[in-house]
This record gives sequence, C-alpha cells and structure tokens, in this order.
Amino acid sequence: MSPGAGSPARFAFFPPMKHLLMLTACCLTAAAPAAAQPTPGSAAPVPATAFQMVQPRPAAFEPLWFGEVKPTGWLLAQMRHDLQHGFVGQLDALVPDLITRDDIYGRDRLTTAVKSKSVGAISAPSPADVQYLWWNSETQSNWWDGFVRTALLTDDAPALARARQYVKRILATQDPDGYLGIYAPDLRFHFTGENGELWAQATLLRGLLGYYETTRDARVLRAVERAVAVTMRAYPVRQSAPFAAASGGVAHGLTFTDTLERLYQLTGQQRYRDYALWLYEDFSTRPATEADAQLGHLLDPDYRFQAHGAHTYEHLRTVVQAAYNSGNPVLQAGLQGYLAKLDACLAPSGGPIGDEWIAGRTASAAATGYEYCSIHELTDSYALLLQRSGNTRWADRLEWLTFNAGQGARYPGGSAIAYLKTDNSFSMTGPLHPGDAPVGKDPQTRYKYSPVHQDVAVCCVPNAGRLYPYYTRTMWLRTPEGGLLAALYGPCEVRTTVQNTPVHLVEETAYPLELTGTITVSADKPTAFDVVLRQPAWAGRLRVKVPAGATVREADGLVYIRKIWGQQERIRFELPAAVQQHTDAQGDAYFSHGPLVYALPLPGTPTATKAYPVPGFQDVQLTSTAPADFTLPTRSGAFRPVPAPAGLIGWDHTPRLRGTVQAPGSARTVPVELLPMGSTALRRVTFARPAAYRP
Repeated sequence: MSPGAGSPARFAFFPPMKHLLMLTACCLTAAAPAAAQPTPGSAAPVPATAFQMVQPRPAAFEPLWFGEVKPTGWLLAQMRHDLQHGFVGQLDALVPDLITRDDIYGRDRLTTAVKSKSVGAISAPSPADVQYLWWNSETQSNWWDGFVRTALLTDDAPALARARQYVKRILATQDPDGYLGIYAPDLRFHFTGENGELWAQATLLRGLLGYYETTRDARVLRAVERAVAVTMRAYPVRQSAPFAAASGGVAHGLTFTDTLERLYQLTGQQRYRDYALWLYEDFSTRPATEADAQLGHLLDPDYRFQAHGAHTYEHLRTVVQAAYNSGNPVLQAGLQGYLAKLDACLAPSGGPIGDEWIAGRTASAAATGYEYCSIHELTDSYALLLQRSGNTRWADRLEWLTFNAGQGARYPGGSAIAYLKTDNSFSMTGPLHPGDAPVGKDPQTRYKYSPVHQDVAVCCVPNAGRLYPYYTRTMWLRTPEGGLLAALYGPCEVRTTVQNTPVHLVEETAYPLELTGTITVSADKPTAFDVVLRQPAWAGRLRVKVPAGATVREADGLVYIRKIWGQQERIRFELPAAVQQHTDAQGDAYFSHGPLVYALPLPGTPTATKAYPVPGFQDVQLTSTAPADFTLPTRSGAFRPVPAPAGLIGWDHTPRLRGTVQAPGSARTVPVELLPMGSTALRRVTFARPAAYRP
C-alpha cells in the first residue's frame, strides 16, 4: 500500500488530511534517517521511438487457467487453516469498519460530499479532500482476491458460498455504462490530484478474473471487459493524462496493466496490450513520486531505486509487459536496467528493501526491513518474468523469496504476520530496535505480529493472503509445444487438457522441506506430450526415474520427459543439494540447503498487546534477553543437514542444519541447529567471519 495517500514528493510532501497525515508520518519512521535520504537522481534521455511497437516477443511459457492447479499436502493444510481459522477468512470480522461497513464500490462510493472516512490508521476523523479516500478499496479488493482464490483452491464450501455472494454483489454495482469502481459520477475520471481510480479498479478486477477463470462464468468476464472499456474511453490514448498527479494512489494505478495483460491472454484482443503500453508511456513522462520504474531512470546506470518499495516491485510487471509486448530494444534495455538495480535491494532471504522507501540503500540482513506487500508484489513480478523470458532463474528467485522472506514473516505461534521484518530479527516490539527514537511525531509500530496492523494500514495482511494462491497458479505452466512444466515445486495436483484430452497430474512431495517427489500422470486417452521439470541452480543434476517408453532430454535448465501417457504413470525425481555458504553485501556468511535459508532461532517472550473480538486473534510483540551476537569460529566445520522426523514433515517439524558457532565475547564454540527461516520468529541468519577465518 502507498505509505501515504500521496507518498511524499521526495519524502517531503504530506496530504492535507489529519488521519492520513498520521499514517504518512508513521510510515516515514520506517524509511532511512533524514540524513541518509538520497537526492532524486538523474534520468537518462529517452529516445522518441522508445514506446513504438517493433516486434512483439512471444511468451516462453503460458499460464494455465487459475484453478487448474490446486494445492495438496502441507500447502493445502496451511491455506485451509488460514481460511478457516486465520486472517484470510476472518479479516472482515476483525476490521468491519474497513470492509463490511464501507460499501465503497456500491452505496458508499466517493463523491464530493464525502469529507472523511476511516481508512485503517486509527485516529480522530477530520475533514479531508475526498480524492484521498481510496484506501479501503485496496484493503477490500486485495483481501477478497486472496479469500476468493483460497476458497476456490481449497474447495471450502462455506467460503465458496461467500465468494459467490461477493461476486454477485460486486456485479450488481456495475453502472449501465459498465463502470465498476469507487467514484460517483461527479468525481470519476475528473481529478485534480491524488486519486485511486485505476488502483481501485486494478485490485477489484484481478480478483474477478481469478473467479472467472475457475468458474468459467461468462458474466464475470463480460463485466470486467465492460469496465475496462469504460476506463479506456475515459482515458483515451495520448489525449489524456491518467498519471498527471505525482502521488502514491495514482502511481499504484499502473498495475491496471495486470488486468489488461490477463485480458489479452484470455481473449486475444491486441487492444489491451496496446493500451497497457501507452499507460507505461504516460507514466514514464509525468512527474511522479514513485518514479523508480520510469524508463529514464531505468536507462540511467547510476540511478538507484529510491521510491516506496511496493510500488517499485509491482511496477516491474508493467516494465516486463512493455519490453516483451513491444519488442522495442529501448524498453528491453530498460528492463535490463531494472533487473541490474534490483540485486542491491535483496536481503539473503530475497526480501526486498521496503521499510517503506528504498532510499538508495543496499540491503542488509540487520538494517533494512521488507514489507509483506513488497514480498508479494515481487513474487508476482518474478512469475511474469519466468513466463515471458523462460529463464528459470526467476523460478529459483520466486521460490527463495516465498519460502524464506514470505513464510518467515508469518508468526509461528498464531494467525498473524509482520508488516515489516528483517532477516536478522532480535526483537519484534514495534521499532526496528527496542528504544529507537521515532522519526516524526508517531512511533514505529510495524515490527510486530498482527492479524490486521490497523494502527498503520491494512494492506500487508490482505497481500499475505494472496501469496500462496498466486504461487500455486504458477506451479505448472504450458510450454510452446503443448507440454506441461513443473515451474515451481510443491505438493499439488493439475487438471487441464493437452491436445483436447483431459489430463491429471499429482505431484506428491513435502518440498521445500524435502527435495524428492513423485509425479503421477494420467490421460483420459493415450496422448503424447512432454512433462518438463525445472533444474534449480542450487541443485546438482536433477535425477529422474521415468516409466518405460519415456525419452529424456535436457535443454536450458529443463528436463523434458516425453511419452505417450496413459493412466497412473509415475515419474520420481530427486534434487540433490549440498549445504551452501554464501556471503552477503556486508561480508557476513549465511547458509542454505536447497531453496531454504537457515537461521539460528532465538528464544523470545511473547506479549499480547491487543485482543480482537474474534477469539484466537491478537497482536503480539516478542522480546529476548538471549545473546544473539554469534559468529563463525576461526576454523569452521561444515554444517550438515539433518532430515525432519519421518512422517512429521511440516513447518513445525523441519529439517535442520547442525554445526558450531562461536559464543558472544568468548573463544568457546557451541553446537547449534539452524532451522529454516520460515519456522522462526526471532533469529540470526548471518554470521560475521573472524579475520582469521578458514572454512
């Protein structure tokens, strides 16, 4: 979510609204200290031909329809628990003022007569410019997106009934001309500054398309197409300026291209991609506060990302679309510029700086936090990069980010997440460090566990509910030859068609907590196609055992298994992996095995700081008095993997790494067991190496 209704113009401007002012100032406490805030940076000149269509580049892989891949195993169990007992299913009851009592897409649409609204941060109501009051649309639509997709993937009957009722209610708000959105006629498409027009539509329409893909309810697709047509007419190409306002809500609206790209994939209508390319052109040529993804900045090799993290990482998808859909070499260079700048922003877990602004910094396991919104947005951008480029490094990164930063920002002791989290996490009491002085008038409260985070903004919890449904939809992709690719590993099943023949694949594994598995392939009638497995960069050569009559070949990081498939034919795979020691940007060491980064868990004392009317939910802070400054010994023996107990594999029964570290202030070495980050709350991920260190 935007850190302020208009994120500050280079960190200085605040919107004229008391309760949003508090929220924006609160967010500023998460950014770099004032002395460290960078100057805006330059922008390289952009050629006049940069946004011209040249030769579109075809996608390397095509997504399946949402719902054709469904979770099983631990993934299904976790998603079902989140839905039935966690924040995914209960957020509307936890914050009814923001969701059930504000029908922002219907009877409570924003008009010039509306002067204030509860938007998440708790403070006294105050008169306000109505153009800033889009916040609840994001909370609602992103939460419903995760809820509906989780209901569809888990086949939960009560949740499915709620999902159907929600979609019915939303479709009933559609105006005769097709408009779906949060503004009444006196405001829509006629703004003088900050607004959430495109952003409110983007968050809503993404969820509706997910529902359509699973149910094939043509009324939903028609409603989305009509709504998009209204917006395309209201903002005509090169005759309007949808990104004229330099503000956070407007910049979020660039993700309207998510809907346009999926509509193209579903309908084949080129107008959607043409319009998306123009939106990026308009965004790149306007003054903006969230300007990292503007083409001029991407082409400047000296520019470092500075904006609000969630904006920067969600905008990557638009850059990918523009580069591949146009084939323009300037836009392709811009994409490469983006990716070159991204690496400096990534902590060992893959968590991208987002606390809230990037501010030109280099990621640090201890000093830079990542927002859950940023985690989700970057995973979704990696998924698109994988589909368009075919480069499996993006699948490696997507898994790494999901299972380490994403799973590691969930509270192991209950249904809550961290709004902000660091890899090295020694306390969770609100500020980065206990006792940190606030920057601005409000204290930092993001470094804690909550099912809501209403004291800041209810944005991260909805996005936490989207993380695994979006992961699931990318687990299997279609190859250009019509085969099926296991792009992301994990327990799941696939029901789709190949050459008009229904096929069913069941992937049985506890991945990433184990690195072996079985894929059972069944086709309704004998059908020849490839089942393709990804070769992760961290693994030794992928080992497969295939059924009789299958042929195996390797190319571009993929293993192709071709056969005329019948019923119940099994592929067994193993991903051999050694424990790896890495070096972060500060020169410290950290350890991984397979796609998991391991951490030394630290004991913590939980304190419930807020209770909710729904039993089982609370805000939790964690403190620890245990020593945390462990280092590597001068001569380090290798950490060795210890498997999880047989039959008990899960995030509460995980594999471990066993080895030794040096105790703080002592030459004494102590034996330790490292756990996957996703099983920890307080932890140490990185270890300093002594000057005389020898591996």
